[in-house]
Amino acid sequence: MTRASKEYIRNLIPEGLPDGRDILEEGRKIGPTIKAGRSRLVRDSKFDNYLEYFKDHKERREISWFSNVGLATIEEEVEGIKELQRWCKKLNINYHSTLAIPSTLTAIPKELRQYDSKNTSYVLEKPEDFMALGDIEGMEVIQSDQVLAVPNAWFNGINALKAGSYQVGCFSQLLWNHPGCEEHTKYVADMLKVMGVLSSKRNEGFGVSGYLDDTYPSYCKDAIAWVGYALFEQYITDDLCDVIYQVNYGGLISDIRIRAALLKALYDALWREKQPLPVAKIQANTTRFWDHDIEANYGMLSQEMLMAVLAERRYNTGAVILPVPITEKVHVPTIDAIKGMLGVCSRLEENIEQWEDVIDFSYIDEMAEVLKTKGTDFFNNMLDILDDAGLDIKDPMQMLMFIKNFNAGLFEETFHPSVKETGKVNVYYYTDMGKLTQNMIDEGNKNIGKSKLEGKLKGKTILIASTDAHVYGLQYVKNMLETAGAKVIDAGVDASVQYIFDTADEEGIEYIGVSTHNGQALGIADLLIEEMKKRGNDKKYLIFMGGRLNTILPGHSEPSDVTEMINQKGILAENNLVKTIQTISEN
Repeated sequence: MTRASKEYIRNLIPEGLPDGRDILEEGRKIGPTIKAGRSRLVRDSKFDNYLEYFKDHKERREISWFSNVGLATIEEEVEGIKELQRWCKKLNINYHSTLAIPSTLTAIPKELRQYDSKNTSYVLEKPEDFMALGDIEGMEVIQSDQVLAVPNAWFNGINALKAGSYQVGCFSQLLWNHPGCEEHTKYVADMLKVMGVLSSKRNEGFGVSGYLDDTYPSYCKDAIAWVGYALFEQYITDDLCDVIYQVNYGGLISDIRIRAALLKALYDALWREKQPLPVAKIQANTTRFWDHDIEANYGMLSQEMLMAVLAERRYNTGAVILPVPITEKVHVPTIDAIKGMLGVCSRLEENIEQWEDVIDFSYIDEMAEVLKTKGTDFFNNMLDILDDAGLDIKDPMQMLMFIKNFNAGLFEETFHPSVKETGKVNVYYYTDMGKLTQNMIDEGNKNIGKSKLEGKLKGKTILIASTDAHVYGLQYVKNMLETAGAKVIDAGVDASVQYIFDTADEEGIEYIGVSTHNGQALGIADLLIEEMKKRGNDKKYLIFMGGRLNTILPGHSEPSDVTEMINQKGILAENNLVKTIQTISEN
């Protein structure tokens, strides 16, 4: 049938799984007992909820700008957002909403947190923290990251609702895993119960978001997967749970043609009379910036944002636009960096009519139609295959557990519509991440050859894993190590430290490579050292780390490079794989 067999798909659903319809109904009954809040922006406006505000700015055909803010403490976060709002108001920049980004520790109940090392942003500890974000003058502060599809779903989701965040959590983060939180059925059930509460609040304008670049489409080469999977998320949230759904995208797509076409394709595919605002945000890409000569990144940013403005003016979806600060590649953006980016991008509107006079969108319109049509085929294929495999596609709990447990590496090969026709994935529009990864692999292989390292790791078996949801780096590392002659075992993404060592021990592997993302590096290094000690000093592991090797250190409000600190702990921290391979070969 597909790369993923019927038996494999059936086994994704644990025995004794409770019926999701019952859990959803439980949440709906609780809903009326919970008073939903309103953001300060809504309270001070003529509107009953933010969706009405959103619809109004769409009808007035306004371009609205957006930001992501994740500072070290809740106090700094609140003051930083206030500063941004005041600055934008002074410069007449249309800026009235932001995403607050807490630490990943927020996703985990306090009793299950395995380490206390600070990430790059604040931790939401108590209801008052949520309320403080909802009480910023002139702002809709969206509390969706680390809120819904997480082990701490009930506490975070209900408090985000009480604080007035109109998007209560990001549905797409269900794919992520969290250290020490292996009872997936329990927290997925809590997530569904929160969605039951939100279903009872639909008429009050509350719902959930999706961010396609954080989930299965990020593993795909073809842009039609973005539309197909968005329809699947909408199917679960809206059709099965009666919860408002809005989609966001863009972080892993730099091709301005695909970015513009996706805006129309997603809007047309997801539009419903009961939900005429299906696309919430277009985000700038986070992959093409340089980590040197930082100011040059304005070139990449400006062209993307110009196309975003042109596309939104043409298609009038109402989506807000999120530029990414030019420092994104180096560290978590500061308030000053966000100001600079918002200032540059807002001025793109000043001569926009001149650009409209000379830009022909016919190619984009044609691309959008293909994305919509083939993306819809992708979605229908998903439902057909899941139904054929014996899953109850009307049970939201089964659909959530499918998302949670399915092997992301098989996603495109299983559900792409061309597989049924030709037996392989025939790509309509390549995503740039697929192309970038291949270019990196080609360049890396050249460097291996120049350094005369081909075959140097022959006879060695190496396990690799990522502690976050990013897969492309692993693909690059795996290819480089294999070119050097190693046998590579891929333990996947969102891997806990215990799982990494369990897998290594089962396979008799002593060489372990770990990739990590912003802010986690020192905490992960400490966990690795602790786990090694638990398993006995006689066990000799060689561990190497790469990725974003930074952490907010005590007394600092911004992340610091901790590469040398990790090296001093006895872990090889080096983002140069050629050097890492040389070291392993000599060991």
